[in-house]
Amino acid sequence: MPTTIVSLVALIALAFPGFVLHRRLRRRNPEQERSTLDDLLTITFSGAAVDAAVVVIFIVGAATLKVPLPRFDSIVAAPSVYVAQNVLMLVLWSVAFLAAAIGLAFVVGSPRWPWLGDKLVPKSSTRRRRRQPHQSAWWLLFHENPGSRVYVGCLLTDGGYVAGYLHSFSTLAAESGDRELTLEGDIEYRPPNGSGAVLPNVNAISVKAEHIQVLTVTYVVPEVAAPATAEEDTSDVS
Repeated sequence: MPTTIVSLVALIALAFPGFVLHRRLRRRNPEQERSTLDDLLTITFSGAAVDAAVVVIFIVGAATLKVPLPRFDSIVAAPSVYVAQNVLMLVLWSVAFLAAAIGLAFVVGSPRWPWLGDKLVPKSSTRRRRRQPHQSAWWLLFHENPGSRVYVGCLLTDGGYVAGYLHSFSTLAAESGDRELTLEGDIEYRPPNGSGAVLPNVNAISVKAEHIQVLTVTYVVPEVAAPATAEEDTSDVS
């Protein structure tokens, strides 16, 4: 346990990348009922892993570029003397280390690795479902085809029907009546025993899970604009 303010600040700084990674991963996965101890251990060990990776990167990079690193043996042997003599260097290295660790945690926790193509996502969807059985039914449906817009139709318990493009949804894994989703775009609504129509001047709507009897999903792939041909470019210039 830290016994001084400096050691407490250092501990928080070292654990902060783990907190960033933990928050990023929570945005990618359904919300679960987890204990405080579980979250604390996850933040601690993930932060230690990120910090260790950054230390290795810094050591290799400094050896390659011939850049002097702080002398950790001198810090352990005489911390007060070494810190007093190298305050500026230690501050700069500490800021660089913390920034690199936070950046690495942010990238690792991103929804999709920057260098991976979309073609790899469908191959891992089945494995992802098996690895995370706690996912709710609509979480799986809404994440089945990344990159496409999700058009949702809801047959309500009273016999009505409402449809629109998915805007947001509750990430609670538990099947609860408190869960809800929101739809946007041209909202289509059909009252019980009535004809369907687009609601005028309505851009979004909220639907509670307890009012949904059947939910349908349509994946709409965004259209990519075709590049202008040489003839079109010539006509525009003329």
